[in-house]
Amino acid sequence: MIEFMNILLAEDDKNFGFILKNELEIEKYVIDHVTNGVDAVINFVSKAYNMVLLDLRMPRLDGLDALKIIKRINPNVPVISFSGNASQKEMAQTLEWGAVHALRKPFEISLLKDEIRDHILR
Repeated sequence: MIEFMNILLAEDDKNFGFILKNELEIEKYVIDHVTNGVDAVINFVSKAYNMVLLDLRMPRLDGLDALKIIKRINPNVPVISFSGNASQKEMAQTLEWGAVHALRKPFEISLLKDEIRDHILR
């Protein structure tokens, strides 16, 4: 079992990101929150993460492109993507490109927590 879980959260909506970060820290996860795709990739390169939570619509570099880069760097890291306005095709593409799950906003935070727990146990 992992003693602590480092999670990179890439979400450009600061309010939603704040809520997710707080909710996940209650579960004792260590969360680094960034608000754009470039910072997501930079953080991913500079620190070891057990999981990435990735919004698909972000400034500077969208989540789809960030996902491609992240999976090239570490194809084994679990990525959960989410979006409120990506097309069905884009949501499906994230799974094709290596995301383990794609969530449509709004989603229940408990669902996200369940997905994270499922991947910790694997």
